[in-house]
Amino acid sequence: MDPANSNNLRISAQFLFQLFRSCQVLGARRPILLTASDLSAWQLRDPQAIFDSYRLTAMCNAAAGELQQDSIYAAIGSGMMPTGFSDSGYAALFEETVGDALCAFAMTMDLGVDTPMLRWQRTGSTCRLIWDRQHPAGYDLTAIIFALLIEASLVLTEGRASPIKAAYFQHRAPRHLLGNLVKANRPAKVPSYFNQSQTCLEVHPHLVDLPNPLRNAMVAGVNLDQLNRLNRGVRKSLSLTNLSYNYLFRLLDKSGLSLEAAAETFGMAERTLRRKLVAEGASFRQILEQVRKDACLLYFLECRRSLTDIAMKLGYSELSAFTRAYSAWHGRSPSRDLAVHIALAA
Repeated sequence: MDPANSNNLRISAQFLFQLFRSCQVLGARRPILLTASDLSAWQLRDPQAIFDSYRLTAMCNAAAGELQQDSIYAAIGSGMMPTGFSDSGYAALFEETVGDALCAFAMTMDLGVDTPMLRWQRTGSTCRLIWDRQHPAGYDLTAIIFALLIEASLVLTEGRASPIKAAYFQHRAPRHLLGNLVKANRPAKVPSYFNQSQTCLEVHPHLVDLPNPLRNAMVAGVNLDQLNRLNRGVRKSLSLTNLSYNYLFRLLDKSGLSLEAAAETFGMAERTLRRKLVAEGASFRQILEQVRKDACLLYFLECRRSLTDIAMKLGYSELSAFTRAYSAWHGRSPSRDLAVHIALAA
């Protein structure tokens, strides 16, 4: 990967945090990744932070060097696929059709910009997800995003075939081996073309109108409020209470749920954070409980997970702890309510 790929595009900590975790899963060591990108773990957890895209290039270079791979875009993109509601873009996967879900997924990809980086174009027999020209980007970023979108398309077709026909790039082919934008164990091939008139993904039009096997109108509707709360355009106007809510929501099934870790991320002493939250009529514990209750409703509406899995996604170390918390919230057991949701969805 070429450092010349770096550009002045700004990227959210949320996106870099997903990339960081994906590189770790592949085997790249945490200190190597953080040192290369000149970032700390607490900076990556900051829901307001925006960084220059050269940090993404540096992190990719570090991962490729340590793993001795010239091109790991497909693996990184696959590892960045959202697996729960704390991950940006997950709720988009429940839209009505494959095309709706793929378009919504592209639009909700949190890159820290106020306008979407990709736009949907459908004219006659042509369907494309086009990279907006006002957001210039090098190959590293576009390749990872395209690999992520291709992985999402495979999820939406349950791995049978990718709705993505081809990838086009305005810039020249990279110096190093391109590799494939699809993981080796996936039944799909997506050719890449360079020096084109636009950067885009071409989509098979006959696949976009297929019913989405994950479609769930209840999840899509209930999640709308959450998307508004996490809206990129209002980052700077968030109260500390809402900022803490966003911080906790995206880390529920990961790490960093302590008051101490949050204070470090927000750049203040623990007692200062506690005092400021009290001044807003809140407490860290109350906010965490609200985050868990909101996320729990989404998982119950999803109707695809066991109680043990939901407990883990909500940040509980044991099912019994989740059961006690749920009973305190609603006065009844979670197993009863989950069974009701599953019955209603059937």
